[in-house]
Amino acid sequence: MRASNALLLDLLAEIAFGEDPLDRIILVTIAQANVLALTTDLAQLRRYGALDDVPPNEVRHPISISTVSVQTGIAFETVRRRIRHLNTLGLCEAGPEGVRITSHMVARAENLAMLNKTYALVRTLYLRLKANDCLGELADRTMPPFAGEPPVRAVSLLAFGHFQRMIAGLVRAIGDLTSALILLATLRENSEHTAELPSVIVSTGLMPDDLKVPASVATIAAVLEFSESTVGRRLTRLVREGRCLKRKGGVIVATAYVQRPEIMALLEFNYTSLLRLLEPLQQLGVLSAWDAESDAEPASLLS
Repeated sequence: MRASNALLLDLLAEIAFGEDPLDRIILVTIAQANVLALTTDLAQLRRYGALDDVPPNEVRHPISISTVSVQTGIAFETVRRRIRHLNTLGLCEAGPEGVRITSHMVARAENLAMLNKTYALVRTLYLRLKANDCLGELADRTMPPFAGEPPVRAVSLLAFGHFQRMIAGLVRAIGDLTSALILLATLRENSEHTAELPSVIVSTGLMPDDLKVPASVATIAAVLEFSESTVGRRLTRLVREGRCLKRKGGVIVATAYVQRPEIMALLEFNYTSLLRLLEPLQQLGVLSAWDAESDAEPASLLS
């Protein structure tokens, strides 16, 4: 989950469009719904896998505003207002059947740069999980490395599928999107100093509170592009509810909170979602290619 947290926040920061995290999450939710059929079909992932293979409108299906609201945990009226604004910016188009990301946006240089960055982030995630022996289910199913252009778009489609699933899961488990994002950012700041250590050294179970580095309001606000007043008010509530603990220099997410049944269920859901991200990449030969690349790199580059 610590590795997944880092990926989710990095992806949120890399989304090329939208004025704030809520806009970006709405756009991702629309985009993933538009191409849902592609992400469950290996032949389609191959067909539209490379960076230049932009899926045409006929294979991108619209999503209703109400479904966007349910999946993101953002109020319907807020979603409708923001989609109207995004529509005026040319980022999406709304019609009687629902909302769709515009082909123009999909092909823009900023979006292509984001896809390349996402490809690198998912590669880093995979190597981190592999180094910590987190991928036993994938160990005995190797495939030949992919041939041809790197499937940058396919990797990004699957990565943002994981992103969208986890945002929806976080909202269900935590109650609202703002609290979910603040807890996610706090937890990463608490634990990312252990990123290069094997999990067994950090802890054989949940990370204990005394290993966590407190996160300040300013740091969390900067990560999420929220105002410090918003983060401060929400953290005060989270401390009062027992989800976070005050420490010198900031706050930590309480291990006692992570042990609650709804959060433990979220950890399991995260693992399943990661497999849904990585298994198609294995079948496409992407993981084999990354294995070969990492084997050829000096050890210092893998960190």
